[in-house]
Amino acid sequence: MKNNSTHSNVVINNEQDTVAISLNIQDYIEKVCAHLDLTYDHLEITLLSKDAIAQLNHDYFDQRVPTDTISFNLTPDAEITGDIYLCPAVIFENSGTYSSDFEEELKIVLIHSILHLMGHADDTPEDYDRMKKSQDHIYNQLNQ
Repeated sequence: MKNNSTHSNVVINNEQDTVAISLNIQDYIEKVCAHLDLTYDHLEITLLSKDAIAQLNHDYFDQRVPTDTISFNLTPDAEITGDIYLCPAVIFENSGTYSSDFEEELKIVLIHSILHLMGHADDTPEDYDRMKKSQDHIYNQLNQ
């Protein structure tokens, strides 16, 4: 099911048909960005299958596994132009692993992706812990 939509400067491309998405991703992204006082020029969010995101992960990071999200900040300017790739199937699997529901996990992954666009890293255990603390804090503030 391809369901592509544009909302302000956010474009959503649904290139997977495994998991139905009820969350209004555009609205939630705008809510996160407003909360973070983050200005962006253009954000494109593409929902991919496990095979497609595994290929992207291999092409850019030499890892042959599906992942929940891959984010690219395409400009070093103050206003971010970025691409976010999400895999709803992996996010769904992770929701079971972390004992959360799918929508909660999707929101956390969207926050995580925005933090990556802002320059946050999670390559080391210390960076991962810092980023997880930030994303959980933001999630709790937005979803009280």
